[in-house]
Amino acid sequence: MKKTGMLLLLVGCLAACDNAKDLPLMGRYVAKNVCASIWQEGYDQEAAVRYVTNVAPFIQPSWKVLVDADQVQVNSFWFPWLSPKTAFFLSSEHATDCRNDYPVEPLPGVDPIAPATPSATFVDQINPDSALQRYLDSVIAVGAPEHTTAILVLHANQVIAEAYRDGLGPDSPLKGFSMSKSFANLLVGRKVMRESIGVDDGLMLPGWALDQRAAISWDNSLRMSSGLLWHEASLGENNDQGQMFYNTSDPSAYAWSKPYNTDPNTGFNYSSGDYMNIASALVSGGADWFDPGWNLDQDFVLEFTPDGETPLLGEGVYLTTRGWAALASLYMNAGELNGSPVLSQDWVDYSLTPSDTNYDYGAGIWLNLGQNLFPSLSPDIFAFAGSYDRYVVAVPSRDVVVVRIGFSAQPGDFDMERFVGNVLELVPY
Repeated sequence: MKKTGMLLLLVGCLAACDNAKDLPLMGRYVAKNVCASIWQEGYDQEAAVRYVTNVAPFIQPSWKVLVDADQVQVNSFWFPWLSPKTAFFLSSEHATDCRNDYPVEPLPGVDPIAPATPSATFVDQINPDSALQRYLDSVIAVGAPEHTTAILVLHANQVIAEAYRDGLGPDSPLKGFSMSKSFANLLVGRKVMRESIGVDDGLMLPGWALDQRAAISWDNSLRMSSGLLWHEASLGENNDQGQMFYNTSDPSAYAWSKPYNTDPNTGFNYSSGDYMNIASALVSGGADWFDPGWNLDQDFVLEFTPDGETPLLGEGVYLTTRGWAALASLYMNAGELNGSPVLSQDWVDYSLTPSDTNYDYGAGIWLNLGQNLFPSLSPDIFAFAGSYDRYVVAVPSRDVVVVRIGFSAQPGDFDMERFVGNVLELVPY
C-alpha cells in the first residue's frame, strides 16, 4: 500500500509540473546514449546502462532498458502509457552512428571520411611504476560519484600516463558532449584557411535574409553571441537544448528557426543552437565541409540528425583520448600537429582571443585568462568542456594536455581544477 501511495504521489508530481513533458525526451536520451556507449564507445553493457540512466536518479528505477543486436529500447514501468523509445545502431564501412527512431524520417547512413593527412600518433612513454601513473590509477578506481572512465596525460607530444575502465581503452572513441563545439571550431577554421568563408560572413540559413538574423555571422555563432532567442537547458521549462537534440526529428530547423532576440555581439548566451546552426551552414556550403586536416582513422564517430544530413556539432563528436589531446595540441602548437600544419597561426590566435561578450570564452574554447575557469591554475590554460565533467585542459607553459572522460553524477563531482594541479605536480619540468 505504501509503494502504491508513493507511486501515485510521483505520478501526481510529474503530471503537475513541467517535467512531465520531458519523459519522452528522457527516454530517447537514455536509448540513444546507451546505444552509443555500447557500440560506439565500447563500454561494457552493464556499465553503459548504469551510467546513462543515472542522468535522472529519481526515476532511474522506472526504466527497463532492452539491448538487442542493433538497437536499444527503453520502456517505463512507472509510466506505462508512454510508448517505448528506441535508438538504432547504424554501421557502414567508414562510420557508425546511433540515432533515435522517428518513424516519419528516413535514417540514411553518412560516411564522413578524413583526408589522408597527418595522424595523431604520439609516442608512448608510459612508466607503469611512475607516481603519475599510480595517481591516475587511483583516480579511476574511485567510482561514484565521480565515475571517471578514461584519463590521459600528454607531455611534449608524448603520452606519459593513461587509465581506463568499464571496457574502454586507448582506441575507444569517446563522446565529448559540449567539447564537440571545439571540434566545430576546427572545421570552420579549415574552411577559413581555404578562403571558402570569412568569420564575418553571414550564416544565411533558411529565412534569415528576410529579417535581423541576416546580420548573424560565423564569428557571432562561434562566440555564442548570435542574439537568437535560446535557453540552454536539457529539462524543464524552455529546455531548448534537450528539445533540439532529443525531442525533434529536425534539430537543424529547430535551431535556425529560433527568432531574433537582441543584436549580435551584444551579449553572451551559451547556446548549442548556435553550433547546430554552424553545422547546418557548413553542410550547405558544399561537400568539402568535413575536413579536419588530420587523419582521424577509424577511431572516430560523428553523430548526425535523424535524417542523416547534418552533424550534431554541439554534442556529437567522438574522439579517442589521444584524439582529444591532439585537438588541444593544435591550439598549443601554432596549429601544427606533430610538426605538420593543420591550422594557421592566425586562426589559433583568433580562437584563443576572448570574446567581446565573455572574457572567459574564445571561439568555441574556454579560456583562463581571468583565472575564472580554474582560479588556482595559470592564466595561459585553455579548455574544452562538456557534460558529466568531461574536459580537455591544455597548459601551454608546461606543454601538457590532460583529458578526463566520465559520467559524474552531478556537475562538479569531479574536481578538474584540483586534478590538473595534482597532475602538474607530478609531471617533470
